[in-house]
Amino acid sequence: MPRGLRRRAKLPTHPRCRYTKSSSLTAICLSGLPSPLPFPRSFGRPMSSLTDRDGLAIEATDLTKVYKDGVKANDQLNINVRRGQVYGLLGPNGAGKSTFVQQVLGLIEPTAGSVEVFGANPVHDPDTVKRMIGYLPQTTFAMRDLYAEEAIYFTGRLKGLSHREAIEQREHLFSVFDLEEIRGKAVFQASGGMQRMAGFVAALLGHPRLLVLDEPTNDLDPLRRRAVWDMIRRVVNEDGATCLLVTHNVLEAERVVDRVALINDGRVVAEGTPGKLKERLGESLRVEAWLREDGELAAEQLTDLSALGILRQPRPHQLSILVPLDGVGTTVDRVLATIGLEQIDDFRVATASLEDVYVELVGRSIADDDAEVAAAALPDEAPVAAG
Repeated sequence: MPRGLRRRAKLPTHPRCRYTKSSSLTAICLSGLPSPLPFPRSFGRPMSSLTDRDGLAIEATDLTKVYKDGVKANDQLNINVRRGQVYGLLGPNGAGKSTFVQQVLGLIEPTAGSVEVFGANPVHDPDTVKRMIGYLPQTTFAMRDLYAEEAIYFTGRLKGLSHREAIEQREHLFSVFDLEEIRGKAVFQASGGMQRMAGFVAALLGHPRLLVLDEPTNDLDPLRRRAVWDMIRRVVNEDGATCLLVTHNVLEAERVVDRVALINDGRVVAEGTPGKLKERLGESLRVEAWLREDGELAAEQLTDLSALGILRQPRPHQLSILVPLDGVGTTVDRVLATIGLEQIDDFRVATASLEDVYVELVGRSIADDDAEVAAAALPDEAPVAAG
């Protein structure tokens, strides 16, 4: 009996596991587990030999969702994800990205429009769609009360892997991602980052045709973040899978995706390769300055700096100015003269990013929108009791 596996290797009910033999496919997906149906087997088998890489993995046409309270989560989204791509959805919290994911999974029915996954409709044919998907939700890992090695093993069995295959794939992925420290630990007792890693490993089991990853690198340290990015590229490039990657991390989008859709208020405001999207800005560079903690700019200084290019102030002590390439020298001189070298803690010139494209299109940054959503979610302050 493999280490840590304390019960027979079949699909028993388990007092610490949400899954029972009567659980429906939808219930399993809602709990964060992939579908318990057969997937391609042996680890490393190229999926290009199993499917035609031509055509679309996801096709969304005028996809709209309006909730009962009148909130329009997405508004006539048109998104085509080709097979064998990493396709990113980049935007702030509340932009409609997660709603789109739930529609792809068949967990939310569109108000209007349609979405298909490898030609199947998630609403009309949910079983077919779910058997093709490996899903990492933003929410907590489903089998969080089990030991990590048990949770991964049983997830593999639910996906149709044999006892041996579930063990082999688990051990391979534990080794790749150095997860030995959580092997005999209940998932809920692990750090947030290690819980994300366990969820990512579960999504990879069985080689799904489509990986749907919702903020996969949240809470991860830089080394594990890069390991996740490398694995995403590997399963797409070598195994022929497709990946829908939801993120508001600009670096992640530029590092991993083949194409990206910038989402705002439930709509696609721009779509293309990261390079093509950044071409919208021409040959521009970003001049950034961080002020000392006691540094503060007057309104007149900000007005002078805004004349140099597109000025943003992501944080109280940080400035960012997007300027044409031929204006960088003048901008640096003016910034130093206006602020004063003694007030600057750090300074750099960087290439334009997808964040700059988003600002140019929407008029505010992803971080600004995240802050606005967070502020709106805060409860009103309770009135102070009299007397």
